Amino acid sequence: MAGNEPQDSNQSVSAAIPGRASIPDTPSLSFVLHTADAYFDIPDPKSQPPPATTQASATAPNVNGESMKPSETTQPLNLKALKEYEKLGLTGNIISACANIPYAVGITKDGKFELTPRPGKSMLRDSLSYLSSSNLWKHTVVGWTGEVLPALSAEFGELLTRKDLLGPSSPTGEGRQLGSVAVHDVSGSGFNSAFIQHFKDNEPSIRDILITKDRRLELETLLEHAFKDKIVPVWLGEWTDDRHDTLLLKDQTRWKRYAEEDLYQNLHSNIDREDERADTAQTFADYKRLNESVADGIIKAYKPGDIIWIHDYQLMLLPEIVRRRIPSAYIAYFHHTNLPPKEILTMLPRHTEVLKGVIGASVVGVASDGLRHYVEDYYRSSLKLTGDGNGVVKTGGRHISLINVPVGMDITVVQQGAYGEAKVEEYMHEISRRYSDKKLIVARIHPDRPEGTDFLLRAFEHLLEQYPEWKSRAILILLSNPESIHHSSKSRTSRADTALHVVNINSRFGSLVHQPIVYPNLKIPAPEYYALLRLADVGVVASDYEGVSTMSMEFIVCQQEKFSPLFVSEKSIISDDTSSAAVDQSAQAANTATTIRNGLAMSDEVKQSKHKALLHYFSEHNVASFTNEFLTKACASFAKYCPYENAAELEQAVLLKAYQSSQTRLFMFDYDGTLTPIVSDPDAALPSAKLLQALQKLASNKQNKVWIISGRSRAFLSKTFGDIKGLGLSAEHGSFLRKPGDETWENLAASMDMGWKAETDKLFMSLCEKTDGAWIERKEVAIVWHYRNAIDHDACLARAVEAKALLEGEYLKAWDVEVMLGKANVEVRPRFLNKGVMAARLVQETFANGTSGFVLCAGDDTTDEDMFRALLSSKLKMDNVFTCLIARDGKPSLGYYRVKEPADLVEAVAILSEQ
Repeated sequence: MAGNEPQDSNQSVSAAIPGRASIPDTPSLSFVLHTADAYFDIPDPKSQPPPATTQASATAPNVNGESMKPSETTQPLNLKALKEYEKLGLTGNIISACANIPYAVGITKDGKFELTPRPGKSMLRDSLSYLSSSNLWKHTVVGWTGEVLPALSAEFGELLTRKDLLGPSSPTGEGRQLGSVAVHDVSGSGFNSAFIQHFKDNEPSIRDILITKDRRLELETLLEHAFKDKIVPVWLGEWTDDRHDTLLLKDQTRWKRYAEEDLYQNLHSNIDREDERADTAQTFADYKRLNESVADGIIKAYKPGDIIWIHDYQLMLLPEIVRRRIPSAYIAYFHHTNLPPKEILTMLPRHTEVLKGVIGASVVGVASDGLRHYVEDYYRSSLKLTGDGNGVVKTGGRHISLINVPVGMDITVVQQGAYGEAKVEEYMHEISRRYSDKKLIVARIHPDRPEGTDFLLRAFEHLLEQYPEWKSRAILILLSNPESIHHSSKSRTSRADTALHVVNINSRFGSLVHQPIVYPNLKIPAPEYYALLRLADVGVVASDYEGVSTMSMEFIVCQQEKFSPLFVSEKSIISDDTSSAAVDQSAQAANTATTIRNGLAMSDEVKQSKHKALLHYFSEHNVASFTNEFLTKACASFAKYCPYENAAELEQAVLLKAYQSSQTRLFMFDYDGTLTPIVSDPDAALPSAKLLQALQKLASNKQNKVWIISGRSRAFLSKTFGDIKGLGLSAEHGSFLRKPGDETWENLAASMDMGWKAETDKLFMSLCEKTDGAWIERKEVAIVWHYRNAIDHDACLARAVEAKALLEGEYLKAWDVEVMLGKANVEVRPRFLNKGVMAARLVQETFANGTSGFVLCAGDDTTDEDMFRALLSSKLKMDNVFTCLIARDGKPSLGYYRVKEPADLVEAVAILSEQ
């Protein structure tokens, strides 16, 4: 065919592209299509052949005898192998904070809950799934429940069994319903659109739903234990009573309006000045409350040494909120969405507060080096932060590392969906029969970003005009996301404009037997979608101002037989200048038409070479590489900066001012390592005269409630502090209680089955036989294995970790106990009794009338973190609450303040006692 010689349609990319390594010099001025190998910075196959792929499975299609397989070159992050990170004290637990939990929550007419896997966000979902499948990490997901809807009917899928939920390695049962919570498998075709329609149909009926405390607890218990991940749901609504028993869910969509209708639109440069709403103050307040509520959920789940990984634009305030509450936390944020030019970003209502919220994190991640440079430039120029130009900015004495990590998805899922389902073959047969002599151009468009769609349609129109040989042969199929639950008026207008534009082109170039554009305007079933991608002769991602599209990856995986070229929009990028006034749009459309024509006529050799390189790229940059690379870079940054920057020294003047201004005061102290130094012989750890005198004076003041909450036995505490009548005592981490002025002890564990102690004692005895210097402390309730006096502490630590795993598994799984790794010890105790429970009780009793006051709570060990957590979760105003860790190093803690030695704390307490 004349004029159809294949041409290299690569062009210089004019701004930072997700996946590229640098920022080109020339700013982007208009919509341009590039071949995907240029977009992802793939080497030119003519100058550098791509690496070979490896064999995947017997069913995978072959590319010159080779098949697609996700790369295994990125090894899982192994904490034991990362010696340089030992000082971080990582627990191996990751808390993923997301806008929503992974399951949509429905409620039936008789009040039963129903869970349905939530559609969308495939890259994020894949990353969460990867973490939950890892043996190296424990994983907790915290997020809003989302709108609680009338329950979906079972027509969308079969109920999963308990075995399906728990996985093959967990205890299983064959019940088809968990308590009163049904769970649907909705992986079948058509679910996404059905879900959206279900929401629209039922929105009026979800405005007033009452959820009691018992019902909330039922769902929370299921989500905590029944799935591979621990899931912590966050409830948002209004309380109907002072006891917080019943929650009213009303106008549930309010919590995401700012995120979806202001923030999301701005991030994708979808700005319409005339469309600004008058209720932004209220929607931003709701957005802030969503972030604060997720922070509450994190506090519930958090243990010092956990990594908190916050995801995307719905939670951009969350890093700063968590940082204020847990100064030493390891917080990382990843921005999955695109970013607009700076002049557009500054048009966002409350943009400064939003962007400041992000840098509460110690690590901020984006998908490309270009985006990283953009973020660093924004913080340096707009927020006046100092930076080194290499991805580190500084604020308030803290360093924030800006990192780029190419995103990826689980392409094995796409592989299975595209090549392992018979339904796909059926659709392919039907589509091939219908378009037997046509060339299919399959394009993804987005209703919220209409410029790319409009330009693609004009380019296709030019194609039919410039190259009449394609007038009856080319079919453009427009695939659109289902209409979002909440969207801007601009997207509604753009849908109408797109439909009208399609009608005009079809009227002009079509006939009774041929329509050049197919625009279904719905979310097609997955098998049909994969069939289209496999049959496409050209793929186009036309959404402007978007990050890496999942369709890019899906298209390449689906093209292992035809090798058809993929083109992406140049405006799926950051550009410092988006003005198009000086650009000849007609000329640009003509050039794009030529690009598409060249793709249709590209030689098999060139197509196969480009496809092979892209397939290798996506195999390398998969969900495993994304997750592991992000965590590896984050841990490196935490190790470099965090231990030295996030601790606030306890200032005597601030403490004294808060003490003097409060009418009611509560003191809660650990003993060993807090009021006295840790010594090799516990019996030698006796209080100083200065400490006893300070406690006596504090306890004699009727405005003060003073408690020692220790792991020591009640016999030791009675002997040591029994003469101070106004002092409250709690022994064995809250198992025993002696109130001020009382001589008797209350046993809070009296009703518990203690059969677990004999099993624990057996294991601890075997450890003592292997370890010189180790010994067992048999308390009335708890039992402790100590190795403080052992010679080889490294070997003892390894044994302690192993013992903890054994106790939590086969030894004690029948009892509700907790295994704690302490300072050179392993302690087993009842789960429902800990220092946090005692602290919560004392707060409630001391401030029973709802008023706030002064609180000083100090400790040095893991067990004391429960007290800190209880205070953070209380309703007390934090201004006069002092949680203080005694530590010489920068280890992570829920304690806001630090002192280095017990003597420093005793000195501070002594000064207060003189007031």
